[in-house]
This record gives sequence, structure tokens and C-alpha cells, in this order.
Amino acid sequence: MFSLLMNPWMLGLGGLAVLSPIVIHLLNKRRFKIVNWAAMDFLFEAEKKNRRRVQIENLLLLLLRCLAMLLIGLLLARPFLPSSVASLLQQDAQYERVILWDDSLSSRVLNGNEPSMDVTRDSIKRLVSGLAESDLTDDWLTIMLTSNPGQPLLANEPVTKNTLPALIETIDEVQSTDTAADYPGSLGELRRYIGGQTENVGRVAYVFSDMRAVDWLDSVDITSDSAPNKLLNQTAEDAVNTFLIDTAGPNDQNLAIVGLRALDLQAADKVVRFSVELANYGNATANDVRVVLQVNDAPPLYQVAPSIPPGQTSELIFPYLFTGTRDQNLSASEDELASLNFENYRVTAAIDRESFSRDELSADQLIDDSSAVFAARVLNGIPILLVDGDPSAVSERSETHYLQSLDVLGTGLSMAVVTASKLESVSLSEYQVIFLCNVDEASPDRIAALKQWTRDGGALVFMPGNKVRAAAFNDSFYKDGSGLSPVGLESIAGDPTMSSWVNFEVDPQVHPSMRVILESDDTSLNKVDVFSWWTSIIDDEEIGKSILVPLRLSDPRNSVAMAERRLGNGAVIVYTIPGDGDWTMWPSSPTFAPVMIDLIDYLVGSVGENSNVKIGGQVSYPVDLSVYGSRVSLRDPEGDKVESVARPTDDSEIGKENVLYRVKFDEILQRGFYEVGLKRNSGETDKVLFASNIDPREGQLKRLPESAIEGDFFSGNIRRVSATELDTQQVSGGNSEIWPQLLVFLIAVLALEQFLGWWFGKKR
Repeated sequence: MFSLLMNPWMLGLGGLAVLSPIVIHLLNKRRFKIVNWAAMDFLFEAEKKNRRRVQIENLLLLLLRCLAMLLIGLLLARPFLPSSVASLLQQDAQYERVILWDDSLSSRVLNGNEPSMDVTRDSIKRLVSGLAESDLTDDWLTIMLTSNPGQPLLANEPVTKNTLPALIETIDEVQSTDTAADYPGSLGELRRYIGGQTENVGRVAYVFSDMRAVDWLDSVDITSDSAPNKLLNQTAEDAVNTFLIDTAGPNDQNLAIVGLRALDLQAADKVVRFSVELANYGNATANDVRVVLQVNDAPPLYQVAPSIPPGQTSELIFPYLFTGTRDQNLSASEDELASLNFENYRVTAAIDRESFSRDELSADQLIDDSSAVFAARVLNGIPILLVDGDPSAVSERSETHYLQSLDVLGTGLSMAVVTASKLESVSLSEYQVIFLCNVDEASPDRIAALKQWTRDGGALVFMPGNKVRAAAFNDSFYKDGSGLSPVGLESIAGDPTMSSWVNFEVDPQVHPSMRVILESDDTSLNKVDVFSWWTSIIDDEEIGKSILVPLRLSDPRNSVAMAERRLGNGAVIVYTIPGDGDWTMWPSSPTFAPVMIDLIDYLVGSVGENSNVKIGGQVSYPVDLSVYGSRVSLRDPEGDKVESVARPTDDSEIGKENVLYRVKFDEILQRGFYEVGLKRNSGETDKVLFASNIDPREGQLKRLPESAIEGDFFSGNIRRVSATELDTQQVSGGNSEIWPQLLVFLIAVLALEQFLGWWFGKKR
């Protein structure tokens, strides 16, 4: 019955309902009481003449009423004709086969001896080949890919002998992508497409899936309407038939590298630690997993993770020394100096599969997530600008003397010193950190440039001294809380005779610039003597929100010693003491150098451009139009090149020069290294490296357990089959359904019954 009826039990109910007119007739007969009276003899004689005609009329009405009940049951059972019969009766019988094909990275997992992607491809090719029986067609084909369901690979293409070669060629061209499958989005698109079917086309839905739990259960809240199973159930309500095809094999064990990052500021002549995070997605402990890390073409480094429990991660640390590859050219122009900030290094970490035994290889089913890449931008010298507001011919008396002493081999710092007046003309884009030492004012244009430079990722540090005028500083930099500085200045406090002093008090939430020194000696900063300092104006309500105060003084007011505020992509730090030794013993103490170095590392590392890009994300980079042209290129991992134009970060800047624009390249869909090409005004090209890795969730191959899909997780309208079983499944329904004809027939029977009942009664 299921081969001809969608709801065969409804026909059974209709069959039982056929008895209702007969039962009603019999019950009505029992209600008559026989009374003999003389005039009946004449009626009996007349009735004998018409009895046969009346019996035939009553039988006809009874049959029509029984037929009506049977037709109602048959109508509710939704009968249909086989395709072979329907094609003879209906010239417009059509099926559109709508396929949703999971082409995500996990489709590269082996199912037997071949990837599930190939299993899916072969199944679709067999399906299409079986439909292309002649030059005429009742079948059409639409293929959607989970990587881009909004743009079908094939859209309502006819399936015939003539079109079959082109269809097969298109199917053969489909390859696994590096993207993650978006089941809510893909099934939502399928749901909308099936729900918009036309009157003369029956649509059959095919969903090819590797049935991973992360796709069906972890993508969204499974109780929401956007849950994948609910979207598929809704699709099945509108489709003629819906097939869920399982394309994966039984082995779902996997090892993956889910993280590769630098733990330290990347600078030449410094040891940089790289963290490699391994995940074991299997159900058994993985022992002695060997990992190799390689930087460019340098000799590889090896480490072993002794044991990774099932469902757990393990971290390996690789130290690597980046040596300077070229010296700064002191006679270079500003345009050339701007291009010498860093060197690009390609860092790759991979599980050493060659060290695995045959059994160990079976525990790592997805090869592509067994490696990761990282774009290291190693600074040839962290470019620091020191602005000295009180220069001195005697170096030791200079405001920047102690800061300049940090520029030694091993720190990775490259410092330049200018006066406050020179600040007005210096190219800000050359530097990542600027110290304003004993500087209380700048021109409005320069302040605007500093603010934009900070928003675009620069780090600004104020260290005011005795040459600073509070009114000038507040007017230039504080502006009642809306300026660059998070604090305003009031007056100089303390004892200039240095006969009394206060000390630092470190906030319990230790700032990154002080963590290392406090870990080595947790009382070292508290022992620093401070004789004079600036009292400050600060918005107490913003402390802990937009403003951090990690360092205070032990004076009665508990004055601010250090404050920080983020500004756009950058940061502003204010010390209420200068960088020289006139007010404190700090610059000459052993704590000053490590704190300043860690401060610079923190500022550069936390506000710099991110070199990692997510699959499906965007490559974005600032472009200084005073150095580079606005047209920028991008070369992908395959070597293909595209171009884009840098745009202003703010509409108000259109038409201005010497501002930072930003170039963007959308839809990064491949893992690997991307190279941005910036063409300098002098004609040469600088390169900036980016790295893109796969979504770590793609390595989670655990299949959807049967226990999780009990009940109504998938509706009864969905046929769950394997890729090899799909060939045996027949499609029925759609335009071969005959309920419209049955409805018309039912109306005609009811109308005929009513007319005959009226006509027979009138004659009688």
C-alpha cells in the first residue's frame, strides 16, 4: 500500500465509513411501525407497479453515498500513480531533484578506502545517470553546496541523455573546501527553496551528510526553530520525498592541531616561544605524539607530547631565536625607513605522521587538520619614538636618558629621539610606541594626527615632568576627559628636598608590564622611593571600566601613579612622574628597565595588527598614503592574485593625505599563507604576511549517536539511507498524486446524489 498511498490507513478508515449509509438505512427501517388499514390495498397495488423502479433508485442513491465515503477516505490517503503510469496520463509530470551536498573539510575523512566526498560524488552520479534514460525528461537537477548554498552549483537543469555529460563534468569538479559546514544556514536555504516550489513541479530533497554530532547538535540550540533537524523536518513537509544520506565511515577518531601562536613579542635577536596545542578527539589515549615546527626553510624543531587523554588537549612550547637579517640603513629616506619595520616568517607546525604505526594512523582520520600555520612578523627593531621636552647637552640630564639605555642588543628596541618641536613634522607611521617626556602641548593638527594614529593601533605614553604646565597639558591632551590623556594634571606634590618620600602601591590585578618583575620579587616596586609627583584629575566612575589604574602612590590621597585607557585599536598610558631621576629613585633602580621593556612588549603585542585570519573572514591592513599607493594586492595560497583599493577609515577623511586608510579583502576561504603587497611611492613593493587556519571544530568527527535521535528528532517523512542504498530508493508522489482529480470526482458524486435524490422524490 505504501507504494501507492502516502497514508494507507486513511483508506481503511474510509472503507469502514462506507458502511455508514447502509447502517443508517437499516436503522431507519426499524423505526417504522406497520398499521393495517383499508386504503393500503390501493397503495399496495400502485406500489407493486413501481417497486422495481424504486428499488433501483434507492440502490443507486445508496451506492452513490457509499462511494462518497470511500472517496473521502481515499482522498485523505493521498494516492499517487507510479512514475511510469503517471507519465502516460500526465504530460507535465516533473520532479526537481534538489541536492544539498556537504563539501566542508570533514568530507575528506575516509569512508573505507575513499574520502566521503568521493562517496557522495559517486552516489550523485549514479542517481543522475539513472534519471537520464532518454532525450526527453521529467526530471530536473539542482545542487547546493554547504559552502555557498545561496548560489546553487546547478539550478533546475534538465536531466537527459544529452545533458548528462555536462552534468557529470560539473559534479566531478566539486572538491572539498577548507570551510566548516553551516548546517543551520544551509538547511535553512534548502527549506526556503523547497517551500517555494511551483505548481507543476514536485521537489525531492537529498541531504548528503557525514552525520557529525557537532553539525547537528552543537551548531545552535537544538530546541530552537533554527536547529538543523527541525529545518530538515520542515523541509520534508513540503517535499515529495526527503532523503538523508549518510556518507561517512564508522571510524571517527582524530588528532588535530587546534592552536599555533606566539607567546612573546616577535622581534629580532629575541627568543620567541611558540605554543602548539594538540587535541585528541578519539576515545583512546594518544601516546608519544611527535610534532615538528619549522620556520621558513630553517632546520625543523621536534617535540613529543607523552600522553593526550581522550577528549583532552596538550600544549607544547617551542622556543625559537629570530636573528636580525638586515641592518637599518641610517641614510635611508623616510619612505624607505617606513618599509623596514618587520620581516615576514612562515611558521608551520604539524603532527609527524611518519612516526606513526599503522594502528596509530587509524587514530588520525583527518590529515588536513594535523597541521597549522602562523604568520610571524618579526620586528627588525621595535620602533620607539622618544620626544624630549627638556633636552640637555649632558646625556645623563636628558628626560629620555634612562629610556635610551634600554636600546641594547637583546631587547629588540630601536629608538629615535626628537625634540617637542620636531614632533610636529615627524612621520608617525614609522613608530609603534611614542613616549612624550615632559611635553605639555602640541598643535591641534598634530594632536588630531596623534589621536588618529593611536586609534589605528599606536601606543602613546605620557611622562610629565617639571617643565609641564598643567593648564597647557589639560588644554592640549585632557580636554575635560575627551582628549588623548585619561587623566588631567593638577599640581606638583611631594618634597623637592627629597627628605621625605612615598612608595608605589601595585593593584592586586597586576598589569602585564609589572607581572614579570613582581613574580621575581613581589615587593621590589613597593620599595621604590618617590619624592615628587603630579596630582591628577580622573573620572572615578570610569576606573575599572574604560580606565585602569594599576599603580598608585602611598600618599594620603592614594594618588594615581599610572593610568591606562584604550583608544580604538591603540592604548594611552600616563605616568604622573617623569622618566628622569629628578623626582624618583625608580629610573636608577633595577626594576625600571624590565618594567619599561615589558610595557613596550605589552603595548606592541596587544595593539598590533593580527596576522591570523579565520576561514571565511577578512584580510584587513592599514595603509599610510604618505608612504604607499592606495591600490593593494593580495596573493592567496595557490598563488592567485587580486587587487583592492584602500579606503578611509572615516568618511570625513576622504581627500586628505598623510592619513591611515585601510584595505580589505573579503571571503578568505583557503587555509595557508596570504601575502598583501603594498606599493611604495618610490615604486618598490613591501609584503605583509597573513595566515589562515581551519575551524578547529572540523576535526571533531564524532558521529551523531542513535540515542540522540530517538523520538521525533527526524520526522517519519525523512528516509535515512546510506550512500550505497540510495540507488534502491524509489521516488513517488509529486505531480503523480491524484488527489485533485479525486476531489473533483467526490464533488461530482455528491452533486449527482443530491440531484437524483431531489429528482426521484419529485417523481414519487
